[in-house]
Amino acid sequence: MERLQPVWILSARSILGLLLAAIFGLLGVGIGWIAYVFFGATSRETLLILLLGGTVIGTAGGGFLGWLRLDYNTPVRLLGTAALLLLAAIGGAWGGFQYGAVQEVPCCARADITPITYVLLGACLATNVVALALSLTQLALPTLKRQFAVGRFGR
Repeated sequence: MERLQPVWILSARSILGLLLAAIFGLLGVGIGWIAYVFFGATSRETLLILLLGGTVIGTAGGGFLGWLRLDYNTPVRLLGTAALLLLAAIGGAWGGFQYGAVQEVPCCARADITPITYVLLGACLATNVVALALSLTQLALPTLKRQFAVGRFGR
């Protein structure tokens, strides 16, 4: 049972990270839409920037909170993790937008899912994949350091 504990912890953190990223991302979309309406913006590009920005900040914050570990972390490491998750959310949102924008055929059909949904999905998945990779690295580093110190690798 002790060997399964890291698997359970990573699974629970993955689910929690995805849920929090999705909830905060939807809140970010709502805040972006409200800002668009109340500031009186009229261009489509401004709406897109506000929706993308709200989604990115929301998903990065939700993913960060879902994967937050306060033990053995310095403030510099926490800020670095937050910055890396923000970059992952930007990349995932851009990838989701690029995928979702080509789903609509201009002549005769409309997509069932809006591009903003793909933006949210891409940002959530990218943020949580990067957070999972960071967590796996953080779990594996002490073992690797110990094996290098004993001399099991190399030569």
